[in-house]
Amino acid sequence: MLAAVAAAALLYADPVYRALQSVLGWAEPLIRAHPLAGIGLFVLLAAASAMLAFFSSAALVPAALLAWGALPTALLLWAGWWLGGTLAYALGRMLGRPLLQGRRVAQVVAAYRRRLEGRPGVGLIVLLQLALPSEVPGYLCGSLGVPLRTYALAL
Repeated sequence: MLAAVAAAALLYADPVYRALQSVLGWAEPLIRAHPLAGIGLFVLLAAASAMLAFFSSAALVPAALLAWGALPTALLLWAGWWLGGTLAYALGRMLGRPLLQGRRVAQVVAAYRRRLEGRPGVGLIVLLQLALPSEVPGYLCGSLGVPLRTYALAL
């Protein structure tokens, strides 16, 4: 909580605000100059942020808003998140079983497997999406064999 307050206060400091404006002033024309590459990179980075806990593409959102506006930026973010979630599902499906050999991990996955027995509905997967960090449900649903259609609709 204290870190969030400190970060917010730091954004009000003139040197930090000017530096942020400078970065945005640099990124926005670059995106406009290379629209297809900018869109592709933005979607891929949003996908990576949906797959990796330690990565976020949030810093690019202000420049994207300046370049494309709110609705296109929201749709591109959603497309990237959907792509990242689907790739995480595919990786969980292909590699999940061999990677789940550790005792503790196997216990956690077994607990989720019991909760998701049968054919889990979209609603249950949406709740799972809300309950876990963003990158986890794709890997988990893929490794547990949740039908792709169900996971994709929940995503």
